[in-house]
Amino acid sequence: MAGWTLPGEDSPSVSRPPAAENCRCAAQRRGAVMDQSGPPPVLRHQRDSLLPAVAAALMLRGGEVHTLAGEKSELAPMLHPLVGEFLTALPVDKRERFLGRCPEPALLSQFLGQVDSSRSKRASRKPMTVQEARKALKGARMTTVRIREEGDPAHGTHAPQCRSCAPLLDHLNVTVVAVGPPGRRSPSPSPRSTS
Repeated sequence: MAGWTLPGEDSPSVSRPPAAENCRCAAQRRGAVMDQSGPPPVLRHQRDSLLPAVAAALMLRGGEVHTLAGEKSELAPMLHPLVGEFLTALPVDKRERFLGRCPEPALLSQFLGQVDSSRSKRASRKPMTVQEARKALKGARMTTVRIREEGDPAHGTHAPQCRSCAPLLDHLNVTVVAVGPPGRRSPSPSPRSTS
């Protein structure tokens, strides 16, 4: 595999694409000026692979907030065993074709993974139980919002949970909160139009 080169370099210097931070530092070393004071670039071409999307926020009892935007990937996300087992045990009429790919299960999995890794050595010998997960999520609230292109009236409006995520949140005693920009109401009939 050929390495990546920075502009002005003759041979590959790294074996993977350089991080944006490294590019910025290299450009400054070469005397290049990067103007970041202007407005962000305008989206000229619709990129179907990125938008529309849904983002979720998990608000914990102590005020801590965890956020995650849904991904459109061909690979299934790595779910916490409690979340994955619950979703696979759902009856067929409660399953979406994109089961487990919403931001809610992924966000809950991230949080439960953090809780799982912070358990004592003795407690971590056994898998986390549903009761332990509920205790960690006690008083937690979750909201989901639509992410759309600039100017789309649905951007920032509440996205109701799909028929797979609603029972998951109920099972873990997570309260669903509808939020959105002031003065806008969520468009109704479709529960979550992601495509």
